[in-house]
Amino acid sequence: MPWLEAMSSAADNSPKPKRFCAFFFGNGVALSKPDHPTADWNWFPRTDGPDYQFTKSLDPLAPHKQDLTIFGQLSHPTSRHLIGHNTGDVWLSGADIRLNLNNSISLDQLIARKFGKETRIPSLVLSSNGGAGMKSRATTISFDAQGRAIPAESNPRRIFERLFERPSDEDLATRRRALASGRRRVDFLLDDARSLRNRLGRPDQQRLDEFLDSLNEVENRLTRAQMWLGRAAPSVDRESINLDVSQSGPADYIRTMMDLIVLAFETDTTRVAAYQIGSEDGHGICDKFPAILGFGKGHHGLSHSNPSKESGWGEYDRFLAEQFGYFVKRLSSIHEGGTSLLDRTLALYGSGTSSTHNARNYPLILAGGKDLGLRHGRYLTQPAERPLGDLFVTMLHRLDIPVKRFADNAGEFSEIIA
Repeated sequence: MPWLEAMSSAADNSPKPKRFCAFFFGNGVALSKPDHPTADWNWFPRTDGPDYQFTKSLDPLAPHKQDLTIFGQLSHPTSRHLIGHNTGDVWLSGADIRLNLNNSISLDQLIARKFGKETRIPSLVLSSNGGAGMKSRATTISFDAQGRAIPAESNPRRIFERLFERPSDEDLATRRRALASGRRRVDFLLDDARSLRNRLGRPDQQRLDEFLDSLNEVENRLTRAQMWLGRAAPSVDRESINLDVSQSGPADYIRTMMDLIVLAFETDTTRVAAYQIGSEDGHGICDKFPAILGFGKGHHGLSHSNPSKESGWGEYDRFLAEQFGYFVKRLSSIHEGGTSLLDRTLALYGSGTSSTHNARNYPLILAGGKDLGLRHGRYLTQPAERPLGDLFVTMLHRLDIPVKRFADNAGEFSEIIA
């Protein structure tokens, strides 16, 4: 259920949920020099610190200035010499994919391993294209413990039904039988594979271990599904969200996807979400969003244009910032005891390239988390490229996940800790 004032006395003695979500768009942002006619459309502010001014690309976020931090000169060290279009795969993982494109676990899935057991859905994995795509051009930003792409969901109606639809008694009985059958098959495979392992050479043992890890994940999912199957799903009014949307209307579609995340957080159906708004390199229907909106070209085409001659790129950056501002406003308007959902949520927004193919100086914004010990209201840029992992580790610590290393971090990001 959503937060009710009647719950306050009981909730005083129990910790309120902490949450994480990430929003990614490919192809970087429009950048221009201070003396160019389009300087006002540069994505990054021109001065750092607390007195920075939003440029036209980001000024839809101005009402939320005290709830967010803009970062400059952050990137993953092993990705800086990659073709920029590869970086969508590793935006949340920081993996070194230069030799074989093998990824590692993404930030959202690491967090889901801690929080997932507390909720009906361990994490929401969403994208405008859906599916997993291919290595180096994934249509998802979520990767499991073995570095495999987790297919993203893109149909709002199906997402809503998965989160909130109550199965009939007949469907419930069918699901129970299917889950029980699945458990039996997984148990058989696990026993069979373990008995085989000692008769194999080392390379085959390593491959079998990867297979066993996958089976263990399946078994855990089946166990969770059985545990939650008999519990009442949260009651949500279908009329409160517009499910009659498609990618042919980008503004309504993106906002519905964000509304689904808000509803899932508000009802504590999940505490982790990742949404790839747009993929890299012109892949999928999301590349057409700027053209549909009247900004001239597809997103990949805009990223190769000259901002001093074609302002459509900056205008699309502004459109995306408007959507993120909408999400931040939604979270800040929902109260949870003496705080808001935004204050208990870390919301990361950005891209894995700065401009066109440049995999440095990622455009990044972190919003929320004031109740988790963060302070905002500044544009923080670095004198030289700094590992994005420093920010990731700081976020993980705010979420009570005591890692020492992640994504080639060199330390923590103490500048945002209150």
